[in-house]
Amino acid sequence: MNQGRWITATVAITETVSGEVDLGEVFRKVLVLVPTLDNATVTVHVAKESGGTFFPIYALDDDATGDFPHATTALTTAKAVIFECGAQHIKIVCGAAQNGGARTFYARGLN
Repeated sequence: MNQGRWITATVAITETVSGEVDLGEVFRKVLVLVPTLDNATVTVHVAKESGGTFFPIYALDDDATGDFPHATTALTTAKAVIFECGAQHIKIVCGAAQNGGARTFYARGLN
């Protein structure tokens, strides 16, 4: 398995989005270590190039009509989550701003 190095992504206390993370190459998946949160969903947005427009990831469901955000349910406990990404440039996005300080996530690309 080809895997990238761990990279830090921080979401500031009053924000919901991290800065841009460069995984170093295009990866099919990204493993994100999610810290303890107040209560929020977590997802990954991708861009085709550094500084480009970032897009949320959606999944298609064969058993239902439409597409669905590729995101966790609202969570409070720390956990590791694997997202399908197919990208090199990502941002970590929380569904709500957190109280009590910035949140540090760690991301690593996987092939």
